[in-house]
Amino acid sequence: MNLHFVGKKIIKNADGDGKSLFCLRVPKNALNMGQALFLFLVASILSVQGQRINSSCECGIAGKNRRIVGGTSVQPHEYPWLVALMLGPKLHCGGAIITDLHILTAGHCITFGVHYRDLSVYIGMHDRLDASYSVLRVKYGIKHPKFTSNAVRDINDIAILTLEKKLTFSDKIRPLCLPRKDMHFHAMPLTVAGWGKTRQGALASSRYLLETKVQMVDSEKCQKSTIYKDNLVSDTMMCAYNRGKDACQGDSGGPLFATHPFTKNKKWYHVGIVSWGIDCAKPEYPECGKPSDAVVSMRIVGGRRAEPHSFPWTVAILKNERMHCGGAVVTNKHVLSAGHCFKWDDFKSMKVLIGLDNLDDLSNVEKRTISNVVIHEDFTSTAVRDENDIAIATLNHPVTFGDTIVPICLPLPGEDFADRVGTIAGWGRMGVEKSSSRVLLKASLRILSDEKCMQSQLAQHLKPTMMCAFSKGKDGCQGDSGGPLIVFQPAGKYVQAGIVSWGIGCADPRYPGVYTKVSNYIDWIMQHLKGGEMCN
Repeated sequence: MNLHFVGKKIIKNADGDGKSLFCLRVPKNALNMGQALFLFLVASILSVQGQRINSSCECGIAGKNRRIVGGTSVQPHEYPWLVALMLGPKLHCGGAIITDLHILTAGHCITFGVHYRDLSVYIGMHDRLDASYSVLRVKYGIKHPKFTSNAVRDINDIAILTLEKKLTFSDKIRPLCLPRKDMHFHAMPLTVAGWGKTRQGALASSRYLLETKVQMVDSEKCQKSTIYKDNLVSDTMMCAYNRGKDACQGDSGGPLFATHPFTKNKKWYHVGIVSWGIDCAKPEYPECGKPSDAVVSMRIVGGRRAEPHSFPWTVAILKNERMHCGGAVVTNKHVLSAGHCFKWDDFKSMKVLIGLDNLDDLSNVEKRTISNVVIHEDFTSTAVRDENDIAIATLNHPVTFGDTIVPICLPLPGEDFADRVGTIAGWGRMGVEKSSSRVLLKASLRILSDEKCMQSQLAQHLKPTMMCAFSKGKDGCQGDSGGPLIVFQPAGKYVQAGIVSWGIGCADPRYPGVYTKVSNYIDWIMQHLKGGEMCN
């Protein structure tokens, strides 16, 4: 049996060691443009490695257990091709097994500060607390050569991960089939499944594998929404939807899959990859550091639009109706920000926007003035850097915590975040000479150890109370001065590790962004939160 790609034979049936098992046959000239994208990386990688076609295994065969009718839970190992991509203890993305050596996922899952070597692949998993699943590292990862991204969407959002060793197929571990050109899925129920945030009020990832059903939406209907009209590339993207359900029910990079009459609905086919979108459920009463699920992130952070209210502690501080600085809600009356945001400017001319997403839509935003500001008593400044760059602004009236306003958690005194992945968010400039963003943007950065920070060209300006963070092409200029650098903790909450302070240029590898190290100032912060209401 031969595998063909757009009329050109690329794989021959072969034997030999080191060749992964690939259960697929695609007829010659059997790909349209969307499916060609789907198989481009598969063909590229597998042709180089020389795959051995295994006629004894079948792709897309569901596990022996069947789903609970009418429910969202999945019986253990019902979809044996599903994998979870973990970034440390945090669920990062989903993916699908397509050979005994390869995982198909989204390109953005290995972009924006996350390297494929950072990921662990959980295979054969149903219950995340049941350790019977396998954990493998990623040996190699490649995304589509024409992958591009803007503040909202990704184009050619597809990638293949190569595992460190081969899988042995079984009832619990099985590949998903790739579709043929003559298979259409427009009127068929599609399944998306994963361990992501799926239910109203589910502020942490699910313990068990969950699923939901959606249907494909015509491009014309999808493009009626302004945000989709401007960003949907119909040749390589498709929309899927069901009232009250969406791809956020699964995980970024996870498969959208379905059966097909061509195989009498006995096999499952990989129809799409969860990429981007704006929609999901509402949360319950918030805790500190719990992101709002009014819209749940479907993809990794990094130099792009943040889903509305997904960082509900982030505030915009305006001066004379123009963006001035960022900050983070720490109590219902106090905002943590940078000292330099207030040192040379009158806080009485400032306004704080809380629960904000879009600066052009303030209809449901809480607006406050500032009644008092405390800047650290040891704050100093030079032409290059600010030291002890921290301040607390007191709002003129307290806010009420809810879906769009949640306080950030503070770290433990002296807590170290070296080598962790942090997130910044704000409405700041998108580049050195670019204008401020009208919508909330976010970026993913690697927090450097103090030793690595001192190896940079900023060494002579650094102090122990400062920390560095950097990822190629991303920097603190993506956010605002005074805005928070946050880190996701295993307990399911975000804590504020740093405050955007200073830097040289933007995204220059010689000069990482510098942040005030919040864990050094916990006692000072607590002393100046008088009358404020905090959360657990």
